[in-house]
Amino acid sequence: MGPLARVVHTLPGRERIKIEERRGDEDYFMALEKQLAGCPGVLAVEANFRTASVLIRYTVDDLQVWRYAIEQGLFRIAEGESVRSAISPALAAKVARNAETAESDVKAASRHDLRLRQLMFVGLVGVGIAQAIEGNIAVPAVAAFWYALNIFPSANGYCNVERGFADTESTERS
Repeated sequence: MGPLARVVHTLPGRERIKIEERRGDEDYFMALEKQLAGCPGVLAVEANFRTASVLIRYTVDDLQVWRYAIEQGLFRIAEGESVRSAISPALAAKVARNAETAESDVKAASRHDLRLRQLMFVGLVGVGIAQAIEGNIAVPAVAAFWYALNIFPSANGYCNVERGFADTESTERS
């Protein structure tokens, strides 16, 4: 049975796991990199023995990668660790409630002249500019600008989906 791995970050087609009990074991992480790269659908594996971190990029379902790792005895995923369980519905609901509360607080403080999404847009653009000035162009600045761009359409009071409905309704009326 392989060592215990925990999912620490996930994006579609990309996951980072930590294998703390093998921290510092350079031979293990080098072998893990090679063996995991042999998994069908895995594009790249980057392992760091100093941080016990493994970045896996893949084109298949993550469960196929985990099954392969378990079958090969490379590692096992901690119980309850899965991309699908990374954010529980209860946590998502709590975050949504907190965002609504924050938005109402911002509206009250600004006399309804400023919305939370507009504030987030301006803040993320500011973070992007600060990161760009520091030379962190590749990831932090681009990520901040990307999030700001995704917030922007809804900062004007409605999102793209609502805009599509509004355009359809106005076409039907004419």
